Amino acid sequence: MKFGIYLLAAFSFIFTSCSSPRMAVAPQWKTAPERFTVVISEPYVANSDDVTDDFGDADVFKQWAAAYLDTALSEYSKIPHSVKIVDDAMFVMSPLPLEDGSVDVPLPVKEKWEEIPGLTILVHPLRFWRHESMCHNRDGCIGNKSINLKVHYTIVSLENPNELAVLAHGSAFDKSSFTFAMTKGNWESVVEGIAKKLVEKTPLEK
Repeated sequence: MKFGIYLLAAFSFIFTSCSSPRMAVAPQWKTAPERFTVVISEPYVANSDDVTDDFGDADVFKQWAAAYLDTALSEYSKIPHSVKIVDDAMFVMSPLPLEDGSVDVPLPVKEKWEEIPGLTILVHPLRFWRHESMCHNRDGCIGNKSINLKVHYTIVSLENPNELAVLAHGSAFDKSSFTFAMTKGNWESVVEGIAKKLVEKTPLEK
């Protein structure tokens, strides 16, 4: 049986690359779905001590990340939605075009297509890391530390059991600065920023 993944109106995407996120959206995609699902892989944090300090353990953090992304999306989309975490084996990374080249984005392996409920945002990987800028001021620097989050994503729709349409794809980045100790509010800030970028310039946007 033949099956395929195709770009909706390939080579006719609207590209956005001069500002974050770097993305492409099919201009023919005009109609918002009645609901959508967000499928994410387990978030990766470069410094596990940051998770321990603010969440206690990794499992609590993973569940928080999914739940808070769900909450944050409600600020930017009126469409009912849900968020669930899946194993990395759900995805295969594939290069798709952007105006300035291409970006590796997650696509579902064929064996997992039946797990895609209608229109779905696939997010993989989710990478959190701490960054500290050089500071040459003897009195200290304000906001020279940050927690960063970068994701790669696709928005797909299972047109029929054998065809998966890619409606949008790209990568997005957000950061939250702090001076001394990182707090839970910094984690919330970057997740909110990514939530906004996942739906902006699409029919999912509020």
